[in-house]
Amino acid sequence: MIEFPYSHDDPIEMIAKARALADDVERIAANGGPTEADLGGAPVLDLYRTAVCASYRLVGIVGGHPRLGDNRTIMTSPLFLIDPTGGWARTWSRFYTLGRPAEFANEKPQ
Repeated sequence: MIEFPYSHDDPIEMIAKARALADDVERIAANGGPTEADLGGAPVLDLYRTAVCASYRLVGIVGGHPRLGDNRTIMTSPLFLIDPTGGWARTWSRFYTLGRPAEFANEKPQ
């Protein structure tokens, strides 16, 4: 059995995630950003900031996450692409639509 240190993912699932990430990166590089479909169902990560672990990640309050729900502080899977101006990020697992950076924690959301 192949094991992936620091991961509880099934190797076949990891390969599928890696392929999806590679496809997304290739498409973003060719088209200059994610599609509306990519971001349409993406959870919103509010008051986000980067966090340094063994990799860069984002920490923030999530909304609309398919497994974690709403209004929870989370740390994402490893961060691969981020465009704060465009309002999106791509982690190992999924796209996120970015809300406000953490330095705006005292301001009300729009």
